[in-house]
Amino acid sequence: MISSSLVLTGTAVVPFTLSSTGIDTNRVEAASTYTTTVNLNLRKSASTSGTILLTIPSGKAVTYLGTYGSWYKVSYGGQTGYVSSQYVKVSSTMTTSSTKTYTTTVNLNLRKSASPTGTILMTIPSGRNVTYLGTYGSWYKVSYGGQTGYVSSQYLKATTTSTTTAAKTYSTTVNLNLRKSASATGTILLTIPSGRTVTYLGTYGSWYKVSYGGQTGYVSSQYLKATTTTTNTSTGTGRTIVIDAGHGGNDPGAVFGSVQEKVIALDIAKRLAGSLSSTYNYDVKMTRSTDTYLTLSNRVSLTKTYKGSAFISIHGNSSTNTSFHGHEVLVPTTESYTTNPYISASRSLGTAINRELGARIPTIRNRGVKYQNVYVVGKNSVPATIVEYGFITNANDRSHLTSTTYRQRMADATASGIHQFMRSHY
Repeated sequence: MISSSLVLTGTAVVPFTLSSTGIDTNRVEAASTYTTTVNLNLRKSASTSGTILLTIPSGKAVTYLGTYGSWYKVSYGGQTGYVSSQYVKVSSTMTTSSTKTYTTTVNLNLRKSASPTGTILMTIPSGRNVTYLGTYGSWYKVSYGGQTGYVSSQYLKATTTSTTTAAKTYSTTVNLNLRKSASATGTILLTIPSGRTVTYLGTYGSWYKVSYGGQTGYVSSQYLKATTTTTNTSTGTGRTIVIDAGHGGNDPGAVFGSVQEKVIALDIAKRLAGSLSSTYNYDVKMTRSTDTYLTLSNRVSLTKTYKGSAFISIHGNSSTNTSFHGHEVLVPTTESYTTNPYISASRSLGTAINRELGARIPTIRNRGVKYQNVYVVGKNSVPATIVEYGFITNANDRSHLTSTTYRQRMADATASGIHQFMRSHY
C-alpha cells in the first residue's frame, strides 16, 4: 500500500565526543598497558620541549590512551601526558592486549573513521557483540556484521561470556554458504546442506569461523544452532506472538503473473513461526495456517482469543510504478482512527523489525517505519505492526520474495526484531 506518511527514524543514537588532539589512525593495535624501561619524563605535549609533569620511575606500569607519532599518550599517578614510545614495553603481566569482544550498551553508530563526523556505515543494535581490533584515542576499531569501522569506546562493555563458551559444534538450519572471508561478498568455498554439523573455530562479528568437509571458512551465525543441550538463557517462555499471514482464500492480495501475495505471506509467516518457536521459545499462534479468507476484524479478534502479547501481520507490497521497491513496516498513527492503546510500543516493535531487516538483507531498500491508519494495527489491543517485505511488482524485490533462501532470512530477521522488542518491553 502506498501513501504519504511520516517516517519513524528509530531509536536515538547517543552522540560521541572526541579530543581535538590529532590521532594517528594508521597505527597498529596497541596494548592498553605498558611498562617503562627507564626513568621516563611524562610531558604536557608530545614533544621533547614539552613541559615535564613528572618523571615515571623505570619498571612502572602506565595506561595507554593513544598514539601521536612516536609518542604515546598515557596516564600515570593521576596525571595524563605524553611519553616517548621507545622507552616503554608491553606489560608482561597483561593477559591480553585488550578484551577481544565487547558488547554494545546502546544503539551505536559504526563509523568509517574515528570521529563523530565520520561516515556512518551502519547502526549496531544495543546488546550485540563486536570484535575488537584496536584502540584510537577514545575510539575502538571493531568488526561487526561483515564490516569494519570505529565506535566510541564509552558505549561498550567487556563481554561477560567469551567465545570459548560457545558450542564446539553447530548445525546448519538452511543450505549455507561457506565463504573465504567473513563477508557477504566473500568467495564461496562450498554450500553446506541444511542439517549438517560444522565445527566452531571462532567468532568474527556476526560470522563464525568453522570447518566442514575438510575446508575452513566463514558462515553467517544466524543460520546455525547449537548441537549441544545448551539453551537460550533469554527466552520468550510464557509469551504468545500472533502471526497474521495477510490475505488468503478468494483474496490473493497483490498479483504479478503467477506470483501471489497470499502465498508468499503464508510461507514467510510459517517460517517466522518456526523461528520464534525453535530459536526463542515463544508460544506462536497463526491467524491462518492454510489458504483461507479472514476478515480484518476476525484477525484482530483472534489476538484476544489467543491472549497474544504482540501481533505481526505479514504482507508484500505492489505499485503500478515498477520502479518502486523496498521493505517497510507500518505502525499506528495518533489520529482518532487509532484505538490501539499501545501506539508507542507498536512503533518500537516496528522499529526493531525494520532495523533487523535492513541489517540482514541489505540488497533490498529500507523504506523505513511509516505511520498509517491500517485496521489490524490501529484497531488491535496489543503492540502491532505490518511488515511489507518488498514490492511484488519490482523485479529485484520479486526475486527476493520468490526465493526460499531470502524468505527464510526475512523470517529470521523479523524473529530477531520481535525478540529484541519483547526483551525490552516485557
